[in-house]
Amino acid sequence: MTKTEMLEVVKANLNIDDDMRDLGISDVILHVCDYCNLNQDDIPDLLEPFVRKKFKGIIDYEAVKDGTITYATGSGNSREGIYELSDSDKMALRRFRRLRGYA
Repeated sequence: MTKTEMLEVVKANLNIDDDMRDLGISDVILHVCDYCNLNQDDIPDLLEPFVRKKFKGIIDYEAVKDGTITYATGSGNSREGIYELSDSDKMALRRFRRLRGYA
């Protein structure tokens, strides 16, 4: 699946009708492609649930980040863990990772 197809599938599965979140979804897809050394025109379909769940986590984080409640944060629920690939994200992506220079 291409990056554009992945974007549309993620939007459909999250019931997003407008283009306001396209950039955020594209950023997650690009992070995944960069980490896994994948071509943006040949992304495995099995990565859709990962991208969808990662972006849903970003949506949920942004919905509550303006609150005044403070929680203890670890690497998974910190700002960096939400927007970037955490160690657990990287562990989940390892099976899709390709060596640079190999197709």
